[in-house]
Amino acid sequence: MKIYLVRHGLTDWNVEKKAQGLTDIPLNNVGLEQAEALREKIAGIDFNICYASPLSRARKTAEIAVGDRCKILFDDRLMERSFGGYEGKVVNGWAETTGVDIGDLKLNSDVGGIEPVRDVLARTKAVLDDIKTKHNKDGKILIVSHGQVSRGLNFNLVGYDDDTVWWSCEFANCEVREYEV
Repeated sequence: MKIYLVRHGLTDWNVEKKAQGLTDIPLNNVGLEQAEALREKIAGIDFNICYASPLSRARKTAEIAVGDRCKILFDDRLMERSFGGYEGKVVNGWAETTGVDIGDLKLNSDVGGIEPVRDVLARTKAVLDDIKTKHNKDGKILIVSHGQVSRGLNFNLVGYDDDTVWWSCEFANCEVREYEV
């Protein structure tokens, strides 16, 4: 099975470096153009299905990218990591903003109502486990989500331990990565 991970296109809050989390911010014009370019980039891939976050920035990216080529299933477990009281605030660096490293797997902090990193890993693992049981080994699956969720999916696909540096995996807007499962 091949799984393709994509982070949604650019939003105004991405540009302003604001934490989006569960706040439903739409794609801006650049994000729409990125989704169009993504459509061209993946045009030769015959996806069995696309799973996407229902938040509008990921939903629209998925709809533009696949059009009517395959079915899109929206899954709440692919929604962005909640940033609690930090949503809508400018983030210069999470450790500087919160006083702790919210990506530290050992610490697993929920400071300010932020969803703990291990919870993100657990829900993204559950999504991948469901996909693996529902689709055959020759399947090609597209997943369109968010930065933090893409990290969780990535680490569940490549492996991680308590010393994994959460911030070592960064997805650009509308970047696509292929994984063999």
